[in-house]
Amino acid sequence: MQSKLLLSTKLTTQAKTQLDRYFASSPFKVMTLPNLDSHWTNALNAMQMSSSPGLLAGDQLEIDIEIADNTALSLLTQAFTRVQSMNKGDYATQKTCIKLGKNSRLFYLPHPLVLHKDSSFKQTTEIEMDENAELIYGEIVAIGRVLNGERFAFRHFASYLRISHQNRPLVSDRIQWLPAQMALTSLSQMEDFSHQGSLTYLNLAKNAIEIKVLVLELQTLLAEQQNMLAGVSQLNEGGLMVRVLAHRADSIQQLFERIGQQLKTHSVIESF
Repeated sequence: MQSKLLLSTKLTTQAKTQLDRYFASSPFKVMTLPNLDSHWTNALNAMQMSSSPGLLAGDQLEIDIEIADNTALSLLTQAFTRVQSMNKGDYATQKTCIKLGKNSRLFYLPHPLVLHKDSSFKQTTEIEMDENAELIYGEIVAIGRVLNGERFAFRHFASYLRISHQNRPLVSDRIQWLPAQMALTSLSQMEDFSHQGSLTYLNLAKNAIEIKVLVLELQTLLAEQQNMLAGVSQLNEGGLMVRVLAHRADSIQQLFERIGQQLKTHSVIESF
């Protein structure tokens, strides 16, 4: 299966964000929803849906998102993405390319990725940000169906995230998991946890002092969380990253949604 999702935004004469170009091949589909966000009031709220029961060997997914100047998009997904069992040497891939225009905003939080027994999955996410753009982007991965006895039973998981501004890298994050060759349950790895989440926030209109204030706020929030291991780090420029280990996917999902709303309250651009 080769599937593609392409969408872009535009600004209406009423200074509201709406879809511009849109193309989706099976199993992808996008549905726009009412925007009830009290912080990004001019944003477009949308749901990325998939009719597929999961990814199979040889599947290739491509997602291209372009956020126009002065527009804002909050994009969520409908359900978990499951990577099904496959023969040795086979794998599925996903490539995501995102471009944020000047003064644009994107909140993108896909549902967790679940790695079934004998699965192999490689994903690449490349994000290019223009002046004063704002990004809240999350990824959540489950190491298998734990209740089915599939803890670290997948073959291979590789993930590469690159975020840049004017072709200058801001974030480069790479994950490489080979359970048969790595001690992934050891100290400083996954230990006894079954889910890992990463949330990256970049706001190119903020300086280091303003980002430090956000880091301190999130440290207080994370200290209140139970049954998970979480931390936040300030990036070298314009942002921060939150890492979470937990035993349930929904606990990370809910935490990231809460953090996303908190970060939206600190947006520098109040109106376009």
